[in-house]
Amino acid sequence: MNAVELSPLVLGPDAPLRRASPRPEHLRNAAYTGQFDWETLAYDVYRVGHDIVIQGPPLFNLAAPLLAAPALRSRFGPLFPRARRIERNRASEIWLRSPAERLVLDGPLGQFDVAVQPNQSDRFAGRRVLHTLSKDNEPRWIIDWIRYYQRVHGADAVLFYDNASTRYSAAALEAELTAACPQLPITVVHWPYKYGPQGGLAGAVNGIETAWDSDYCQTGSLQHARFRFLRGAKSVLNVDIDELVVGREPVFAATEAARGGFLKFAGQWITSATPNGITRETCRHGHFTLRDREETESCPPKWCVVPAACDDVRHTWSVHNLFGAPANRQVTSEFAYRHLKGISNNWKYNRWDAGSFDAQRYVEDEALRDALALAGLLVPVAASAAA
Repeated sequence: MNAVELSPLVLGPDAPLRRASPRPEHLRNAAYTGQFDWETLAYDVYRVGHDIVIQGPPLFNLAAPLLAAPALRSRFGPLFPRARRIERNRASEIWLRSPAERLVLDGPLGQFDVAVQPNQSDRFAGRRVLHTLSKDNEPRWIIDWIRYYQRVHGADAVLFYDNASTRYSAAALEAELTAACPQLPITVVHWPYKYGPQGGLAGAVNGIETAWDSDYCQTGSLQHARFRFLRGAKSVLNVDIDELVVGREPVFAATEAARGGFLKFAGQWITSATPNGITRETCRHGHFTLRDREETESCPPKWCVVPAACDDVRHTWSVHNLFGAPANRQVTSEFAYRHLKGISNNWKYNRWDAGSFDAQRYVEDEALRDALALAGLLVPVAASAAA
């Protein structure tokens, strides 16, 4: 497939403003300043029907000076407006009714002249699409993850956002994934934006947990995927590469039959401990099928959706939620996902359990084991021990 081009709007070094942080200074830890996205006005500028969509993080204090650019200011009149601004949970868009092929803005924040990128929803029209955002994960893990969802749940396309990996380029990763799974259309999008500061305990200052108020990148990638690529998709599953959905039937088909075209399901951790002497350098999804009886940490839910069931304005695709949708309040018991601690490059914290294996502490997750076997990915204990 042709490479995906983006048309970002980024504040230059001489711009008079930067994005204001929503987090008070006394709640910003030492990493906050380097992780927060102070400069990105828009991740991309692209076409949706008759509109140009300028899509990025929340604008906050940058909204007024951006909208002061003549090309935008005149479109927000009280009579017959030709533009609308939508502020979402950790995201924003400006929808501008225009047939133009370039967007030219000249205002208080500087001068911008970018191509309006094409809508590419035709790539995924009628497809059951597996979607994620990833950085520097092992290609063998990504390949196993794709094969699992293809064989167990019927995924027939992949939309993969690569968050500025340093180990490989988006193009090289797409080529490797396509060679391994030639029967699937796979698109890898280079998404070079700051992920954003953590909230909760990960963003704590002096033991005080912080709100999830400054991480815009992943929600931005979901909104981008939704409008630029997935408007015609049959259904879309949003899970990370260390997350495997289990259930009695394929999750795509169940979502398509569900009221509201949306299913949200809880997660459960799978330990990285095994009796087989597996290392991080050699491990694969099929090595991990054990739950820790002592595990107390919960996993926030993930989801699958029919894009046609979503409202363009009222609903926001986010990491763990479909904000604005009534069905978002419900978590189904028909599906769950298993969160594999061993499939990680430990970007948040060290998830690898190098301790001795205790057969009394761990219990086999039969649903996961059976699903991995169905996918042809389960690694028998004897084979693991010999690896």
